[in-house]
Amino acid sequence: MAAFMVGAVFSLSVAADPRSDIFQPDAFRTGAALRERMPGLTDPLGRDCPFPAGPLTLAAAVDVALCRNPTTRSAWAEAHFQAAALGSSESAWLPTISGTDSEQRQHGPHVDVEGNPISSIQNTNDAALNLSWTLFDFGARTGRIRSARYLLDAAAGTASFTIQQTVFNVVQAYYGVVSSDALLGAAKLTEDTAAASLDIARALQAGGAATLGDVLEAETAYDQVVLAHVLAVQAAQTSHGQLAFVLGVPADTPLKLDAQPVPADVPALTARMTDLMTEASRQRPDLGAARAQLDAAEADITVARAAGRPSIAAAGSRERILTTGIPTQNYSEIGVTLTVPIFTGFSVGYGVRQAQGTYEVRGANLEQVGLQVTLDVWNGYYAVESANHQLQATATLIKTAEADLEVATGRYKAGVGVFLDLLTAQAALSAARQARISAELAWEVSRAQLALALGRLSGADPLKHGDILP
Repeated sequence: MAAFMVGAVFSLSVAADPRSDIFQPDAFRTGAALRERMPGLTDPLGRDCPFPAGPLTLAAAVDVALCRNPTTRSAWAEAHFQAAALGSSESAWLPTISGTDSEQRQHGPHVDVEGNPISSIQNTNDAALNLSWTLFDFGARTGRIRSARYLLDAAAGTASFTIQQTVFNVVQAYYGVVSSDALLGAAKLTEDTAAASLDIARALQAGGAATLGDVLEAETAYDQVVLAHVLAVQAAQTSHGQLAFVLGVPADTPLKLDAQPVPADVPALTARMTDLMTEASRQRPDLGAARAQLDAAEADITVARAAGRPSIAAAGSRERILTTGIPTQNYSEIGVTLTVPIFTGFSVGYGVRQAQGTYEVRGANLEQVGLQVTLDVWNGYYAVESANHQLQATATLIKTAEADLEVATGRYKAGVGVFLDLLTAQAALSAARQARISAELAWEVSRAQLALALGRLSGADPLKHGDILP
């Protein structure tokens, strides 16, 4: 009794789990086919996704997002769905076997199989084993398999591009936090500088070397930078929440980053635009997905045409009939069925036209994606080039602004300068710091933008500061 209960509980638990693979073998190895189409990428489904305890590097952030981000997980699930669809199509090569068993009991007066009236109870048991196997269908089965295989290519390409887009989103959000934290620090420095200038103005005004107007201007400038500091705090909090969202964790998750500083000398772009366009055309996964969608549509035209052509199937059965008072019937049947569509209400012709229309739509979509790839490479290339120039310009700007503020502060303390010059120098240094932070953010993001445009951004490796991109 205990053994029966254990077995019953086990069968119920298996049936209650919709993701159980028991009695569902991957006979056509579609899972392996999916992995072959997505080399180097880790499937997040069923994977444990621990969050790092220490400071978060960019590589760790990317790994967390690729495991936890719902958009990425959904793309993988769609690819699994299409892999299963391929297996379902390939199963058409095999015969189908089914078994039936029926039990009947007749009461009251009735007629037996020989036409004799009887009134006794008659039991009939009919058990059969049936086999059906499609032998030839003018390419319908082959066309469905080809279409499913191309659609798996497309699903894998779409998932790969989604992964790369997720990596780009992580880069944007990660360095958005770095930038907002740096802007917060710059706002604090500007506030401290404004407070020091206010103290100087008050001290000089008390000694008769400055006017009340200088003090009021200093107080106004200080209040403005205090407000800017408050806004910087809010912007930093927002950027932290956005990064948490992209990583696939709650917005209030504490995040501490371990970001590498921008190198003093950044590598210049050396690749030719033509070479980059060629590389992107070869390896952009979304472009590959669009090509596979077009190929699948072409295969679907073959399937639609085959719907109006004959098909040949073999069938066989083994049947046993036990009836009370009648000799047992135990026999086998085998045969071949030829099915010839004669008139289908013109549905076959319209089905072909529909498939041809789908082919034209996907052909136009392929052209659109191809144009978008060229635009992405173009924009990414010149974004990196502009970011390189911004880094060079802001490095000089920071040094000049710091020297200008130092001179203006010394002149005002000595009583030979005007307070307006000091305020101007402070504002210039604050703007230079913000420009530098923006330039560093643009450099980090533009590199990821170009890597995404080229189809390289499947992880954080292409963005290592020691690498030249491209």
